[in-house]
Amino acid sequence: MSKESIFVGVLRQNRLRVTKERMEVFRVLSLVDSPLSRSELLSNLRNFGMHPPTLYRTIELFVSIGIIQSLSSKSGEVIYELLPPFAPHHHHYRCMSCGSTFPLEVLDDAPEEVALRSLDLPGAAVYHQVDIYGTCFECLREQTLVGEHAPAAF
Repeated sequence: MSKESIFVGVLRQNRLRVTKERMEVFRVLSLVDSPLSRSELLSNLRNFGMHPPTLYRTIELFVSIGIIQSLSSKSGEVIYELLPPFAPHHHHYRCMSCGSTFPLEVLDDAPEEVALRSLDLPGAAVYHQVDIYGTCFECLREQTLVGEHAPAAF
């Protein structure tokens, strides 16, 4: 089953109409490898003629029904990315120095995944997210050049 078919199914399951605007926002998010801000989405949708309020409502809707999630970019701007099953399951590494966010792929049946399945959850989980915080190699390199001490790796 294609991502688009699953997307249409999620909309219908939530008793929502399948509109050309919703399909186009989903298509743009499906084509990129990294999260996009509202302004980046709007720029990508410029030729489509989407108005900002329509995009903002669509984003809010997609977040509320679990199609996308919001993250913070290194500048503090809110960015959006697709959630599984529309994108591969992954976690994030966040640099505490520059604020960059890097996706981390999750291997099937990695110890963390096994541990999460063994949790006694108080309800049905839809998805989970793990953020790892540290200092990226570029920032470590810059800190070394200016004589700062880099944090120890574990």
